[in-house]
Amino acid sequence: MPENKELPSLKELGKKIDKAKREINADESESRAPSATNVSIDLLGGVIGGSLAGYYLDKWLGTTPFLFIICFFLGVAGAVRNILRSIRNVDNLDNENTEKHDKDKK
Repeated sequence: MPENKELPSLKELGKKIDKAKREINADESESRAPSATNVSIDLLGGVIGGSLAGYYLDKWLGTTPFLFIICFFLGVAGAVRNILRSIRNVDNLDNENTEKHDKDKK
């Protein structure tokens, strides 16, 4: 039968498990963050979409450049809203994981 000196204590094992869980949670939160590609696509899509819509509405209605400017800023506002929503979703997931981790500790 092995001696107690050779076996790690339960406290040491608990610390190692907690450390591993924190590392896993850190990796998961990094992978859920909106990437620079997604953010740039949202921004470009809003700007280009709004600009094109404004340009063709101006051309059709003969109101150059008013609708172009309005639609451009609406596109920017929509893009910023989408980016903020993505960040908020990641933040909510992180909060849920933190609460779950805290409950598991108790």
